[in-house]
Amino acid sequence: MTRVSLYDRISEKRIAREEAERIARQNALLVQPEPEPEPEPVVALQDTPSSFSFGGFNLAFPTGFNFREVQTTLEHEGEPVSLMIKRRDVQQGQTLEQLFEVAVQAFREEHPDLRIIRQRDVSVAGSAAKAVDLHFKSGHADRHARLVGALVPVAGRDDAQWLSIACEIDPVRPALSLWLVDFDGMLDGLTVR
Repeated sequence: MTRVSLYDRISEKRIAREEAERIARQNALLVQPEPEPEPEPVVALQDTPSSFSFGGFNLAFPTGFNFREVQTTLEHEGEPVSLMIKRRDVQQGQTLEQLFEVAVQAFREEHPDLRIIRQRDVSVAGSAAKAVDLHFKSGHADRHARLVGALVPVAGRDDAQWLSIACEIDPVRPALSLWLVDFDGMLDGLTVR
């Protein structure tokens, strides 16, 4: 039986270590960082006459009449979905966080048992926004709501406006199991007409 000398074993370890380092450097060069996605273009609110489309009809309001608050009930497979949209002027210095907290507090005043499920940063028509999922009782029935709020620019003006869009559903209805995905898709599809 032949024994490998101590110096040969040290040399083999050194050669193996150098080869491992060379392979690691080579692999590091192959891994390219993914480019960051381009930011979504910011869409500004327009000071144009408001209208409301439903069932193929378009109810257009005269010039000078603008929506400030819309509350409607949609129906999906016989199940109701409440939708609320609010547009408000912003006072100088008010921040997205402050306005969002006021909107959440309004929900809390209406529903003292309100429980926040999750809150996250999102985007609405390219503007920074916040979203929160809420759970509360309406009578004896469970309700789930999503509130999304953003500070959005107004075309031709230096100031922004607060835009909040909220929905409320009965979370146990199977027909509404994908509603929040549809709601987010609806918000992703906000465009200037």
